[in-house]
Amino acid sequence: MRARALLRTALAALARLFALALVLTLGSTAQASAERCRGIDLRDHLTAAARARLDQDLQKIPYALGNHWLAQKGDQRIHIIGTQHSGDARMFAMMRQIRPVIEQADAVFLEVTEEQMQTTENAPAHLDRYILLPRGQRLDRMMSAEDWHLLSARLAVYGIPAEAAAGMQPWYLSDYLTGTDCTKRGIGVRRGLDDRIERAARRAATPTLGLEAPETGLAALAAMPLHDQLQLLLLDLKSKTRHADLYVTLSESYFDDRLTEGRILMSWMIYRDLPVPRAKVHRLLRSFDRQVLEKRNRAWAKRLQARPEKLLVVAVGAAHLAGNAGLLNLLAQRGYTLSRVTD
Repeated sequence: MRARALLRTALAALARLFALALVLTLGSTAQASAERCRGIDLRDHLTAAARARLDQDLQKIPYALGNHWLAQKGDQRIHIIGTQHSGDARMFAMMRQIRPVIEQADAVFLEVTEEQMQTTENAPAHLDRYILLPRGQRLDRMMSAEDWHLLSARLAVYGIPAEAAAGMQPWYLSDYLTGTDCTKRGIGVRRGLDDRIERAARRAATPTLGLEAPETGLAALAAMPLHDQLQLLLLDLKSKTRHADLYVTLSESYFDDRLTEGRILMSWMIYRDLPVPRAKVHRLLRSFDRQVLEKRNRAWAKRLQARPEKLLVVAVGAAHLAGNAGLLNLLAQRGYTLSRVTD
């Protein structure tokens, strides 16, 4: 199960956008975890001025609203569906709208398929290079003695020995520091929207394909400059940001068809308790977006344009949709006409 856990770790990391913890433990029940989630939707607590600023920022971002879009070019149609990787009962209603499209489609594309993950699970050794530091580098030599002592103590709670942690990449350790039980909701038979779409395609005998190799998400995380990874790890170590609030805000924004709104608000709030310039925080968030979202979006858009099928369904994390380098805008630049699909 180690390789599959790493791959699901990567998917969750892309969804949380630094603010959310990864799903690393599969033993908790959805009901129990949901009961422990005490986060709030920060959008409900904005001042009038902050709300106006949020609306203005949202208007500047291409394709900022909606989780379901239709891209058309010639006689090809591509249904693009933004997903949330962790589960929620509200996805039952979403599937009622999506299922007929899946049944009619020539193929369904996911970031990676379950079959791909199972294949990788049989040969997990090559994934270590995305988790471990290059030979000769040690995290305890990159940090002050005080910070390393604090990090070691925090990680010991999760059963990670200091010697093992010293050889791990910072992005991976950050995920242990930002955990919240909120992200464990839906783990089990019915998880995120991706899983539900793949099951529906399997039942309809619609072919399912992956947009990328299973390890691509991990490779993208590991491709972030090591200095940026370390800076984020130190911020996560010292910040008392309420990650449950960030998770709930992002999740509620997603189900309101306004995930970008939640992402903007998250960029305002994360690490706000630390004496760090906001310009530095935004630069680090941009570093993440470039490696983990935008580079992959460009590869996906190129691959989709080359497909011969007339009707495709593409289901990817909703954070991939909006923005100048979002999947929707990249397809528009390639000559597709985009229209939002609503109930």
